[in-house]
Amino acid sequence: MSENKPVQNRITEMAKIARSMWEMTHRTFIEHNADLMPGILENENKLNDMEKEITSALVAKGKAGDARTRETAILFAEIVEDLELIGDYCKDILERVQIKIEEKLLFSDEAFVEYESIYKKTYEALDEVTYALEKDDFKLVKALLRREGHIDTLVDENRRKHNERMIRGECSPLGCNMYLNMLDFTAAVYYHTKKIARDLLKINESSLPLF
Repeated sequence: MSENKPVQNRITEMAKIARSMWEMTHRTFIEHNADLMPGILENENKLNDMEKEITSALVAKGKAGDARTRETAILFAEIVEDLELIGDYCKDILERVQIKIEEKLLFSDEAFVEYESIYKKTYEALDEVTYALEKDDFKLVKALLRREGHIDTLVDENRRKHNERMIRGECSPLGCNMYLNMLDFTAAVYYHTKKIARDLLKINESSLPLF
């Protein structure tokens, strides 16, 4: 990673923190381990602080630069916002996991497999975006954008299947609600990750200045 691009270096740091939060949030869910939560929430606060810091730096860059510099600043600002929102969604999922632990709610094997598939797709997308930032090579996101998985369709299918299980009495209404919330939040993380990838590609394909 280039040492003369402090703003990009900080954005890369944000991406790494968001990726770690996503992985640790999933571990909390899998292991029913509430002890992991304080570290994840600490990172969420760190993302909030970094968003403010980096956005201020981008505003200064935009004010002092030409139109192309401002375009870069706008796209990077959107990326920073998306990374901060990913942290927010991790926090939202943690709140559901905490209820799941306290209420001793269990998901069926089918629900677990369905959720695991969406989680992995989202993690892989976030990992690719982070790697592109780390390598300072934004065209690496092309492979991710070519795949353009239909997560919304998959989430809708899984929502229907889980509601069917609830109607059959295979899971409680509260457990079903927790599961559906987690599906929706995971889809949102995937959406924001793909949005980051599209912004990185715009910067690359327009040969905009980097900083």
